[in-house]
Amino acid sequence: MRERASEIAAGGSLRLYPLKFHEVYQERVWGGDGLARVLGKELPAGAPIGESWEVADHPHATSVVRNGPYAGMRLDALREQFGAELIGERALALGRGRLPLLIKFLDCRDRLSVQVHPDDAYAAAHEGGSLGKTELWYVVAAEPGARIWCGLKPGIDRPALEQAIAAGRVPETLAEVEAAAGDCLFIPAGRVHALGEGLIICEIQQNSDVTYRFYDWDRVGLDGKPRQLHITQSLEVIDYGASETPYCQPQVSQMPGAVVARLATCPQFAVEKLTVTGQLASDTGGSSFHTLSAIIGEGYVRVGDRDPEPIRHGETVLIPCAAGAYTIESAGNLELLRAFIP
Repeated sequence: MRERASEIAAGGSLRLYPLKFHEVYQERVWGGDGLARVLGKELPAGAPIGESWEVADHPHATSVVRNGPYAGMRLDALREQFGAELIGERALALGRGRLPLLIKFLDCRDRLSVQVHPDDAYAAAHEGGSLGKTELWYVVAAEPGARIWCGLKPGIDRPALEQAIAAGRVPETLAEVEAAAGDCLFIPAGRVHALGEGLIICEIQQNSDVTYRFYDWDRVGLDGKPRQLHITQSLEVIDYGASETPYCQPQVSQMPGAVVARLATCPQFAVEKLTVTGQLASDTGGSSFHTLSAIIGEGYVRVGDRDPEPIRHGETVLIPCAAGAYTIESAGNLELLRAFIP
């Protein structure tokens, strides 16, 4: 299949259809089996899976197509072959030659470390040219009492945080919010954050794997040793100003066949929640790829007059930039997150 797909790719223009990918599972000390229980994913037995990379064009992991003519091909090979046809000119520039976004589902059986991500300039200078990391979290499922830490409390400046780190009192400095299914939080680079236990999250982020953790709840990693902390880097990149509410403020529009809620727009990406009740006509406009991550229900995605591709909760498809018009049709209570480059 891999040889056949390579021959097809070398044969001319990009085949335009909704691309599905094999998940890339990541073991994490805080992971569990929630992605199987909640999203129906087939996880490796006995492994604490914290992340499912749904669409990834990153040196640490690359998605492999699992449907259609390109089944068996790596996403980076498709991107190298077709470039702007697949991704879009602006997206290629934002991603420094790669797909600029990384789409994930997270299972937080335990709480994550308290961490922060650098912006593009700091990451480029200190992390080998990497992108920084601005991200968005959508809460797919939450156990009662689940919480998220996002930002520092008012009045916590760098000296105060340094003292708290030295004394092991970091939790006292963190702003805390309750979490429920349907919540959406925007986390720009520089904002301190941590996910609590009992959460299933869809994460849409810049294509970066740079994380600076500076507090880890006094636990050990999968190897039985304390995980590395990045205190100096964290103190340098944190935004110490009092943060506005992290909750996204949706801008809702009623469209034929769906309710479209714009959750966030920033230079790095735009994200919408689509509640599809019938058939929604969409278009890439030839300017950016679109990713569609189903969080509830099932339905179909059709590019042009080609056969529809089924999609169900827990699955993600990528619509190539050059696809233009496409439709999304509900087969019952379909909700998706759509990400693209504005």
